[in-house]
Amino acid sequence: MKSKPELIADEVLKHKPKKVVDIGYAQEPNPFLAKEGIEIYGIDIVKARAPYTKTFKCDLNSDNLPFEKETIDVVAMGCTLAHVANPLKVMAEINRVLKPGGVLVLSTPNPNYYWENVLNIFYHTFKKRVSRAKHEEHFFEFSRYNVRTIGERAGFSIVDEIGTVFQLVKIPLRFNTMNFPGISYEIIYVLNKVGNPRSYATFENNGINRIPTNLY
Repeated sequence: MKSKPELIADEVLKHKPKKVVDIGYAQEPNPFLAKEGIEIYGIDIVKARAPYTKTFKCDLNSDNLPFEKETIDVVAMGCTLAHVANPLKVMAEINRVLKPGGVLVLSTPNPNYYWENVLNIFYHTFKKRVSRAKHEEHFFEFSRYNVRTIGERAGFSIVDEIGTVFQLVKIPLRFNTMNFPGISYEIIYVLNKVGNPRSYATFENNGINRIPTNLY
């Protein structure tokens, strides 16, 4: 069974990139990205050792990515979107640095994973078993619908979803869920850049109203 870093690297390398950015690398740099002829840049709120071309300290809540417009082939972002205060702004900034037709490979926890549903339904029973890190670090959880909404608003189109793993609590049985992302603990999304970020929208009277506002 392939690990999440391997699955992400497989999707990144499918596109034969020359320049790759790994956002949120510090906790777990991805060794599977390292291939001859590829420049890999790491972005995180802290600096860490990684087998990359160069790493940058960058606070996604306030800083722009340290790259020129349309200079990056692929961006990988493993389980980072849930940790930022303005996910749409981050997605729009990724759109800015990607070349036309560039690819974003991101992963995010599945809020509909069976154990997440148990924790939410019986919150007061299990609240002490939810990790402190989750309480302190996670701002959001994204359903498959949410990822599509955010992605499309930021100028992307989802082309694939890959499941990572399913495991019953306290039972050492793990199942490969690559083809069944809806039941996976974490989902990897592959998105193509298809345009520029769009304005806020409301749906009223069987029509869509696009309202300019400061989303980003």
